[in-house]
Amino acid sequence: MTNVPYDWIKESMDLLVEDWGDNGKKIIELTFSNEDYQLNMTGQEFLQHCIACGGDWGQMLLSGIRELAPEIYDTIPDKMGCRAWPCLISTLRLMKVEF
Repeated sequence: MTNVPYDWIKESMDLLVEDWGDNGKKIIELTFSNEDYQLNMTGQEFLQHCIACGGDWGQMLLSGIRELAPEIYDTIPDKMGCRAWPCLISTLRLMKVEF
């Protein structure tokens, strides 16, 4: 796997804090403090842990996060806002899932 550029990590953290506030901060803390949440896998490997949800990619990604990182899943807000998709991708980026 390639290293994620610092700018991408910073952008991901900024987006999570801006959109999800304290929940975003908690996700950042969890991804950096718990080695188990540094998945170091490709997107294809991650998708093997997801459940197809009738074309709802957001729910599909959430199912994989729920399986592999339940504490992070529980931290994601129920109302994710209008930028839910970029926030989910940012979360996966911090979990070192490379698409």
